[in-house]
Amino acid sequence: MPAPSLRRLLPWALALPLLAQAQAASPPVAAAASAPPPPVQSSALDAPLFYQLLIAELELQRGQPGVAFQVLLDAARRTGDEALFRRVVNVALQARAGNEALQATRAWRQALPESTEALQTQLQLMAALGQLGELPGPLLDWLQQSPDGQARAQHLATLPRLVRQPNAFDALEPGLAAERDNAAARSLRRSLAACVIAQLAQQAGNHPLMLNQLREARQLDADNQLPAWQALDLARHLPAAEELIDRGSRDPAYRLAWARALARDQRSVESLALFQTLAAEQPDEIGHAYAIGSLALDLRQPKLAESALRDYLKRLPESHANRQAAQASALLLLSQALEQQGQLKEAARVLDEAQDPQRALEVAFRRALLQARLGELEQARAAARALPGDGPDIERRRLLAEVQILREANRWKDAHELLGQAVKAEPDNTDLLYEHAMSLERLKQFDDMERQLRRVMELEPRHHHARNALGYSLAERGLRLAEARELIEAALEIGGQEPAIVDSLGWVAFREGKLDEAETLLRRAYRARLDTEIAAHLAEVLWARGNQEEARRLLDETSARDGSNEVLRSTRRRLGLR
Repeated sequence: MPAPSLRRLLPWALALPLLAQAQAASPPVAAAASAPPPPVQSSALDAPLFYQLLIAELELQRGQPGVAFQVLLDAARRTGDEALFRRVVNVALQARAGNEALQATRAWRQALPESTEALQTQLQLMAALGQLGELPGPLLDWLQQSPDGQARAQHLATLPRLVRQPNAFDALEPGLAAERDNAAARSLRRSLAACVIAQLAQQAGNHPLMLNQLREARQLDADNQLPAWQALDLARHLPAAEELIDRGSRDPAYRLAWARALARDQRSVESLALFQTLAAEQPDEIGHAYAIGSLALDLRQPKLAESALRDYLKRLPESHANRQAAQASALLLLSQALEQQGQLKEAARVLDEAQDPQRALEVAFRRALLQARLGELEQARAAARALPGDGPDIERRRLLAEVQILREANRWKDAHELLGQAVKAEPDNTDLLYEHAMSLERLKQFDDMERQLRRVMELEPRHHHARNALGYSLAERGLRLAEARELIEAALEIGGQEPAIVDSLGWVAFREGKLDEAETLLRRAYRARLDTEIAAHLAEVLWARGNQEEARRLLDETSARDGSNEVLRSTRRRLGLR
């Protein structure tokens, strides 16, 4: 049998840095004859190492990965070469020898204690092998190696994917608590331990414990910015977490994350103000203009939205990686801003410029809405029934588009009948059931509405919109107020501190006669989102408390922005205002 070729034996070794050094030492062919030769660099591939690599590869080919593992591990320890350690771990994993792979990563970390790759590999292996009790130490090492709060927050965000066991909190908390309470340890490490406990508490849905641990983390090390990053997520569930947000931060990344968190939580007023500040400080970042346009549109400030979106489109570079998609998204928003200003034909013209195939359905739907508002209702309904696209849910999307068109035209009975047909076809579809319940409420069929909403909650226990809708409906009619409060508080716990749900709780408090609580909640909701119905509720509470001048001013300002709103108009009539 002919001797095996080295070219066949060592294809992987030629890519190692220690062999690359030898290749790099060769002068280029086209070098000028008069040029001085480059300095000679000795390769790390000495005779013993070459022999070890050869033996390891031969053992692998013979089906002896255990021997190859030991030979390669010895070579990696002797040279401290990261590529060799990586190879050792891969050999063990290919042989399904998890404990040996973990042994190699520990040796890797001992030889190269600053290696982030070694640390991450160790964490992944320990988690995969279920060695959660030993995980706190390396996990804190990983966070300590990270350069700042943003990187640490990103690492913690991967924890649910890293540790998927249902007993993660119980397994990790004792070791983390010991690290947190170790007075001999550095304050940063102790603070980070509290942050990890907070993250695990969030995974378990224990928001009060998360807040407690973040407060402790800040006390242990005031310079640790990770609690401020984690508070951005917690604030959607617990308003008290606002105290941990770093409002004076000058870190652009943190302030951008804060602005996005506010937008995510539908706190559009605060988010818009922060994005406007960021845009002034970073005029070259065109993404801020897009955010301003979207938020202004949500707040029914169409002129500001139009200005920001035109600015974004003007500055969108030709080299943008997804220019067509970005342009289409902005044009859809711009069309809505023009529509809010009554410029319906210009809004339709702008839609014609949106050419992204991925947004074809949305463009067609907006065009159908415009047709309806131009008085072409039947054509609009036909367009909704012919919306482009395919897939298992396209018929449902077409139906819901037609329902929306009918609602916009105040054809509530027709919309209800259409939804009823859809619910018969899909009796367990929670989206359809919820929409059908909302049309039942509009038609004042409250008993049927309640049955539908309870069916939604039965099918989808965490459907917070159904809980909020039923709680608000009960409060609006002055019925079963204790139950209404319970439903809305559950909606807040599940869905977070959305202004619409905070408004519902404020309305329950008003119906209960708790005017102090009602005013506090409604002011908070309105401060976050300049919503017409929230304004009407707040005005009514102010009026009941004798603050009629502020109530009248609030209603006048809101009427100038959205005077056709039915809730607003009925509130004005009830208070004797025109």
